[in-house]
This record gives sequence, structure tokens and C-alpha cells, in this order.
Amino acid sequence: MERINKELGYIYFTSDGKVFASEDKAKSHQAQIDFTTESKDIIERRKEMDAEKILSILKENGWGVFYKANPINLLGVQGAEAPIFSVNAVDDDILTKALKGEEGDQTWHTKTDSPH
Repeated sequence: MERINKELGYIYFTSDGKVFASEDKAKSHQAQIDFTTESKDIIERRKEMDAEKILSILKENGWGVFYKANPINLLGVQGAEAPIFSVNAVDDDILTKALKGEEGDQTWHTKTDSPH
């Protein structure tokens, strides 16, 4: 009669749910996951710093960003007064989101760029 042998061992789980029988392979895979996560965080921090730097340069020099399609708005005046114009400046929040590659609120942009 054959004897039943039972071997106990370990299985290793990584943070993404993958299963490994070898501890070394599990550690290697987890290191790749951690590196990717850290890289994404570094990229996000870099984008944030770049956006802040660009905005500070614009403010220091008194520069602004405007909508190219409709840079100037004619404001309504009553009577025979001379017309007043305003520049369609891009809001800092919208500019920051664009510099960081995020989708921002485009409603103001759409309204000011319309030809009406």
C-alpha cells in the first residue's frame, strides 16, 4: 500500500492579487509594482511643480493667457458712451489643470469662444 505524502508550502500574494510559489519572484514582482506607483507619484508631483512655476512666472511678469478664438469681449454700455472691452483671460484653475494634463471645466471657455 502506498503512503500518502503531504507537503506543506507557502504561497505569496502581491498587492495586485497575483499568486507566486517562490518568495523571490513575489518580491521581484512587488518591487516592480512599487516602482511603477512611485514613478507615477513622482510624475504627478513634477507636473504640479511645473504648473506652479509657470503660473508664478506669469504673475511676476504681469503676463496672462487668453482665449485665442475670442480674445476680447465687447461689454454693453448704455447711451453714447464709448464701448468697453474686456480680455477673455484664462482662469488660473483652468490653466493649472491644462498644464497638469487634467480635464478641466470647459464651459467658460466654450461660452467665450462662441462667435455670438
